[in-house]
Amino acid sequence: MIDVVVVGAGPSGMALAILLLEAGRSVRVLESRTAIGEHSRAIGIHPPGLAVLDRLGVGAAALEAGVPITRGVGISRGRVVAELGFGSIPAGHRFVLSLPQNQTVALLRERLEALDPSALLVGHEFTAFAAHPGFHDVEADEAGGGRTRLRCRFVVGADGTRSAVRRAARLPFRGRDLPDRYLMGDYPDRTGLGPVAVLFLHGHGITESFPLPGNRRRWVARLRDSGTASLPELIAQRTGHRVEGGENTMLSEFGTANFAVGSMNHPNLLLIGDAAHEVSPIGGQGMTLGLLDAAELAPVLDAALGGRLPRERIEEQLAGVSRRRLAAARRAARQARVNMALGRPLGGPAAAARDALAHALFASDRFSAAVAATFTMTGPGSGGWPAGEGPG
Repeated sequence: MIDVVVVGAGPSGMALAILLLEAGRSVRVLESRTAIGEHSRAIGIHPPGLAVLDRLGVGAAALEAGVPITRGVGISRGRVVAELGFGSIPAGHRFVLSLPQNQTVALLRERLEALDPSALLVGHEFTAFAAHPGFHDVEADEAGGGRTRLRCRFVVGADGTRSAVRRAARLPFRGRDLPDRYLMGDYPDRTGLGPVAVLFLHGHGITESFPLPGNRRRWVARLRDSGTASLPELIAQRTGHRVEGGENTMLSEFGTANFAVGSMNHPNLLLIGDAAHEVSPIGGQGMTLGLLDAAELAPVLDAALGGRLPRERIEEQLAGVSRRRLAAARRAARQARVNMALGRPLGGPAAAARDALAHALFASDRFSAAVAATFTMTGPGSGGWPAGEGPG
């Protein structure tokens, strides 16, 4: 019998599998796709997430591949209205690392394979499970037409917002879709902005710009309710910078939503990452939330598998993990909603008043430090760890 079957080979699923393998547990990871996607997807790894990558043994490689963002700037009507540095945040890594998710996954896969070359089963799509006292039977369809059956002590769904594990377990995913929609694309960087995150506040809505490895930048523009402009057009109109439409390596339109399960913990079945809590991408905290889920869950599963605690104590600890991690996701969701509200269309006297208020507030070191800690998930109650601490 396998100790844990993890469904989904994204950052949270891979992180959990690595931590369990390091603890001496047997693990299989089911991944429906046969190769890592080319889409860059999420790019921001916050300091608590970087602490998890360090624990997983891939932190140094991630830093070498990524771009540390140590500062953010807000620009409105051609002038800087707010500046934010991360040099004073209470963390070992005082920056947000920009690294496309597919590159993060590649590093984690390499680490997983070094620990157990048989752990990752690509081209295996989870289809069903059967619950028994103390274990589960899991089925997956193989890309070549066969079927895999695995018996395990625990099943962990780390398979995203459309989680097949969550649906198979018939667990409610409650929340709501939000009205804000965005266009996002990655382009060659000719801005001269360097490793700085820039928020362009415009009367028709915000446009965000973040550095990427390989001298590229990500652009994210809020769509107006009736807008049909292309992303290059929106960038030019709102920022004065220009990109060439044919040079993008990724282009997508996305909506926003907040959903969550009532509990991440069910008899011998758990959910982590986006399978348990979907937060708006505006704020970029989703990947770090999933990494932290894995880091907090792993030692409890290890203790349960090792028989070091009575069953009732294990259930108490799993319930505590669920409670803390869902609370962290709610905080991230609230912060994302604030971010989206600040980026909605605003013009005339209201925009002038917002700019003046932002300039006055960010002139305060205390206010700036609090915002920096909140943004980087290092402040009190953020769901990360205090300075000098980490998972494991």
